[in-house]
Amino acid sequence: MKKFIIILIFPFIIFSQDENENINLETVNIYGSLIDLNNFETGKNVTIISSKQIQEYSFNSIDELLKLVPSIEIQSRGGFGNQSDLALRGTTFNQTLVVLDGVRVNDPLTGHFSMYIPINPYEIYQIEIIRGAGSSIYGPDAVGGVINIVTKSFSKDFKGDELILESKVGSNNLNNINLYFSKKFGDKLNTTISLSKIKSDGQELYDSLENIYSFFDHQLFSISQNYQPTKKLNLNFRYSYSINDFNSQYYYTRNPFDRSSETVKKNWAQFNSTYKINEQSKLVFQNVYKRANDLFIFNPDFPPFNENKTDLINNKLYYFKKSDRYNLVYGLDYQSRKINSIDRGNHDDSYFGSFINFVLKPKEGNYGFFLNPSLRLDYNESYSLQYSPQIDLNYNHMNYNLRASFGKTIRSADFTERFSNTNKLTLLPGRNLGNPNLDSEKSFNSEIGFDYKRFKNFSIKNTIFYRNSTDLIDWVATNSSQIETSVDLEENAQYLYAQNISKLNTLGLESEIWFNLFTENSININGSLGYIKIFSSEKIKNLFNNDIQLSSKYLVNNSGDRFNYNVFFNWNDVRLNFNGILKTRGSEIDPSVNLFFNDSYFVHNLNLSYQLSKEFSCKLEMLNILNEDYSDIFGAIMPRRWFIFGVNYFINN
Repeated sequence: MKKFIIILIFPFIIFSQDENENINLETVNIYGSLIDLNNFETGKNVTIISSKQIQEYSFNSIDELLKLVPSIEIQSRGGFGNQSDLALRGTTFNQTLVVLDGVRVNDPLTGHFSMYIPINPYEIYQIEIIRGAGSSIYGPDAVGGVINIVTKSFSKDFKGDELILESKVGSNNLNNINLYFSKKFGDKLNTTISLSKIKSDGQELYDSLENIYSFFDHQLFSISQNYQPTKKLNLNFRYSYSINDFNSQYYYTRNPFDRSSETVKKNWAQFNSTYKINEQSKLVFQNVYKRANDLFIFNPDFPPFNENKTDLINNKLYYFKKSDRYNLVYGLDYQSRKINSIDRGNHDDSYFGSFINFVLKPKEGNYGFFLNPSLRLDYNESYSLQYSPQIDLNYNHMNYNLRASFGKTIRSADFTERFSNTNKLTLLPGRNLGNPNLDSEKSFNSEIGFDYKRFKNFSIKNTIFYRNSTDLIDWVATNSSQIETSVDLEENAQYLYAQNISKLNTLGLESEIWFNLFTENSININGSLGYIKIFSSEKIKNLFNNDIQLSSKYLVNNSGDRFNYNVFFNWNDVRLNFNGILKTRGSEIDPSVNLFFNDSYFVHNLNLSYQLSKEFSCKLEMLNILNEDYSDIFGAIMPRRWFIFGVNYFINN
C-alpha cells in the first residue's frame, strides 16, 4: 500500500518543483466555523469543495459526491442515494454531524438518514468538511467531524442568475433529471427553484429464482429565497420536499425472510435572519422544522408494516463580533424532537445548549499564531448536563501550516437505540430491544497536523489523531432475565439489547494531496489523492494487534486502510476523469442468507465529457469499470458495471 501511494505521489512532487514562487494556496472562508475563519486558521484539517468543482465532478447523488473527497468514509447501501452512513476518522454513522446552512440535518430516528439532504446538488455553493471534534460549537454528534453544506441562496457571496438542466439515461432503465434555476430580482431579492428525479429498475441482486432487483425512485423539489430589505438585514427561506423509495433487502437484517422495501418522505422548512449591527458585529437567528415519514415493509406477506414519523425543530441564536486581534461568538441552541412509531411508541424530548468561541489572531495579517478556545454546555433529560471544552491551535506560515486540537465530544442516543421494539407486547428472541435509560457517549479527541503549501499548484496535508471513547452504545446479546422492560420476553432467551458498554481507543493517520498542474497549457491535470489508516481497539495495548476483533458491530467496518483518487485530464474541450476507492477490512460470511462480505475491494469509475459549446456539454460515465462484486455494508450489494450517458445545459450571468 505505502509503495503504491509513493509511486502515485512522486510525479506530482516533481512537476510541482517548477514553481519557484512562494505563493499561498487560495484561502476560503468557512461559513460553518461561525467565527469568520478561513481554511488555514482553524487548527483543523478542513477541505472546501466549491460549486465549480461540483460542476466538474462525476456523481449521481450528494453521498457519491462526498465519496470523492479524501479521508471521508461513505458506507453506501445500494448506491445512487438510496441510503448511506457517513463516518469521519473511524467513527460510527451516528458520530458525524451534517449541517445545511447552519442547522442540523441528522434525523432523531436514526443516523442512517443523515445523508437525506433536502437539496439538489447544483444548489450547493460550497461543502466544508471540518474533521475532528466539534461538539464545543455544534453540540452532540460532532465526534468525528462536521459536514457543513452552504447553498447558493443562503450564501452572502452568490447573487447571480443561473440555469442548469441535466438529463441522464443508463443501464437498468436508469433515468435522471436535474433542474436548477436562480434569478435575481432587483437588488434585494434572489429566488432559486430546483427539481431532481432519479429512477431505475435496478440490477439483479442474487442468483435465485425470485428475480430480486435493486430498484429505486428518488424525487426532490426545493424553493428558496434570499431577501435583503435593508443594508443591515438579510433574510433567507427554504422549503423542500423529497421522496426516497428503494429496495432495502438485507440493509438491516440477515433474516432469510427479508424481502424489504423502504420509503422515506421528508418535509423541510428553514428560515435564517442576519442583522448587521455594525461593520464589526452581527446577530444571527437560524430555525428549521423537519418532518420525516419512514415506511419500512419487511416482507409484503407479513403485515403489519412499520411506520415512523419524526419531527425536529432546531433554533439557534448567536452574536458575532470581530476586531483586528480577536473574533468572538456566543449563542444559544435549542432542539425539540418527537416520534410517533408503531414499534417504538410515541415520545418527545428537548435539548438546550449554550456555547462560546474566542479566537486570538496575529497582530498583523493572516500569518502567525491563532489561539481558539471554545466551550459548550448541553442539557437533555436523558443525560442531564454535559460540558464540551475544546482548544484549537494554529500557526499559519506562507509555506506551511501547523495545527493541533484537543477537546471533548458527546453523542446522544437516537430514538431507535432508546425505544426500538419497546411498544410491542411480545418480542421473539434475537431481535433488537431499545433501552430508554441510555447515557450519552463521551470521547476525548486530540490531533496534530502539518500542511505543506509552498508551491502554487500543489499541497499536502497530514494529520495524526487519537480518540478515547467511553459509554459507546451498541446492541449487546443479553439474557432476558437481565433486561428490565414491559415487553413480554421469552424466558432465558437472548436479545440484542442497547447498552452503554463499549470503550474504544482509535488511532489514525490521514494524508491527502491536492494538485493542479500545467495550468497555462492546453493540457491540465488536477485532482486529489487521499489515504487514511485506522487502528481501533478496546485496550490501548491491542491497537496494533490485528488478531483482536472488535465487539462493536458498528465499528468493525471502520478499521483498516482506505485510499481514494480523483484525477482529471483536461485537453481543450475534452475532460477525462478517473476516480476510485480502495478499502481493506475484515471479511464476513453468513450461510443462512448465502452472503459473503469481501475483506477488501478496489473500485474504479470513469467519466468522459465533451464541451460542445459554451452552454452544452455531454458525458459518458462508467461506474465500477472492472465489474467488482462488493458491499460497504454486509448484505447491501453495490452497483456492478453501470453505463450512463448525459447532457448538460448551463448558463451563468
